[in-house]
Amino acid sequence: MSLPQPPQPVKYFLGLIYNGLVSLWDLERALQSKFDFIDRKSPVLEFDGFTDYYQKEMGHNLYRTWWSLHRLQSPDRLAEFKLLANELEDEYSREAESQGRIVNIDPGYINESRLVLAFCKDFSHRIHLDKGIFAETTLVYKGDGFKPLEWTYPDYQSPEALKYFETLKQDYRSQLLTEVIR
Repeated sequence: MSLPQPPQPVKYFLGLIYNGLVSLWDLERALQSKFDFIDRKSPVLEFDGFTDYYQKEMGHNLYRTWWSLHRLQSPDRLAEFKLLANELEDEYSREAESQGRIVNIDPGYINESRLVLAFCKDFSHRIHLDKGIFAETTLVYKGDGFKPLEWTYPDYQSPEALKYFETLKQDYRSQLLTEVIR
């Protein structure tokens, strides 16, 4: 019989989609005050080439980036992080007096074998965590890198995203080693 074990800590990141009304300087300060110090940023991508899903709500000329959080933390915090992200999205919309969001913040994490994202919508491949928050494995790590699944969004399949998450996994491994040595 196997016995329950505490999970290894994970490396959290925040997936950001935003329009031109967002000051990245202010957003970074707000995210760091709610989550943690940001230690690695991906290149900024033009999001409109991936999908038009958010255009009605957020407008055209949207941008996509991912920012990782410095400290490794428990995977149990994913639902909490999604709720915090939703609060911050609402704050930004109110401050901009916008009818819709001007920033979309999706927390997720990586560990040795996968990349997991949080959602407020249920679907066949998503598991309920807590308080209406669901999780899905979006990328799996096999052999030489992260691989998409049939439901993986196009932006998460882009070469830039895969390269960023591979670098993030290297950061994660280094941090795990540092924690073991302590």
